[in-house]
Amino acid sequence: MRILYLNTTYSGGGAEKVTRQIYDGMKKRGHDVYEIVCYNRHGTVEDEHVHVLYNGTVGKVLMRLQTANRANEDLTISYAINYIEQFVKKHKIDLIHLNNPHDSFLGIRDIGKLTEWCPVVWTLHDFWAFTGHCAFPFGCDDRWKTGCTACEHLENYPRLRRDVCKKLFEYKQQYLCGKGIHFTVPSEWMKDQVKKSYLKNEKCTVIYNSLNIDQWKPLDKQITREKYDCVTEKFVLAFVAADMKIPQKGMNYLKEVLEQLDPEKYMLLIAGKCSDELNEVSKKFEIRNFGYIKEQEKMNEFFSMADVLLNPSVYETFGLVNIEAMASGTPVVAFDICVMPEVIGVEGGWIVKELSADALCSCLENLEKDRTEVEEKAETCVECVREYYDEEEMLDAFDRLYETIKKERQNGR
Repeated sequence: MRILYLNTTYSGGGAEKVTRQIYDGMKKRGHDVYEIVCYNRHGTVEDEHVHVLYNGTVGKVLMRLQTANRANEDLTISYAINYIEQFVKKHKIDLIHLNNPHDSFLGIRDIGKLTEWCPVVWTLHDFWAFTGHCAFPFGCDDRWKTGCTACEHLENYPRLRRDVCKKLFEYKQQYLCGKGIHFTVPSEWMKDQVKKSYLKNEKCTVIYNSLNIDQWKPLDKQITREKYDCVTEKFVLAFVAADMKIPQKGMNYLKEVLEQLDPEKYMLLIAGKCSDELNEVSKKFEIRNFGYIKEQEKMNEFFSMADVLLNPSVYETFGLVNIEAMASGTPVVAFDICVMPEVIGVEGGWIVKELSADALCSCLENLEKDRTEVEEKAETCVECVREYYDEEEMLDAFDRLYETIKKERQNGR
């Protein structure tokens, strides 16, 4: 089968990792795979089957001209949709698998137009498909369930310069419903949210995110810490965020936790784009910043150095870092929000009921005192990943779905 994957960026956070997994997995299974992305944040793209729409300085200028300086309110982005249409016809694409189309990659009407050429699978990594503009309805009263008539959080990603949420909400409902798009989501919790939206009558399948259980594995903490000069008797916390400035990642809770914990007993490892807000805290609290980590092996080592992953997110549809840490033998401490109880479970870590820094601190202090419990969870969290989040099972599920949808299209259903 000839499959075209679409995503805003080539590398970055969880959505990009999942897209790469599926792309590489289907390629190994003998499918002809291609990908078109809007832009690439890190490094270069060497795969000739991956096409970056806006490359280099000239490309970035073209993108801003095409999208009114990334206004995020376009019905159509002519350069992108015309490029994709020509590509689909030239390469005789059998199926399009859409991931993230937002942040001025595709216009709202463009997404519905994709179904005119071939079947479309759309994996929802966030809420953007059924809100007035945002990927995560953080800070509002879930008005997307009845209609986004106004928005007090235009700064939420992808940001808007003016409040056109009501119009965008109506356009999405018009151009995304009844087009035959088959949606997939990474959790039962996310499916429940879809069923509360105007997409409730669309086909939707749960396919858990996953990882390669042969590549992700527990590593010797002492050896790994020596390798990165992190030898310590302190209780080591890990924190991961592609961008800490995103409000739902819980940066405010992380900062409060670090201010309350005893710096003589704890150490923090950070992977991702660090925040200036931690500068003052780092004067007394030991923090090691590893920056953005692209390599899977290094990320595995990063998690293996920590005793626990501290994930203070307040909004998640899956949280790929959770299972990456668990597969590395590092259990997770997280709030009782959204999908966290479903993904982490009792085997993968500790779910903190109260949404506060005090509650997180209390949990971490108990674990620092009783490290036997942490060692026990370090074993059960690995078993949890192997049972529920095996990459091959995810690929099998998508393979079956692709075949089913292709046959339905051929039979006129």
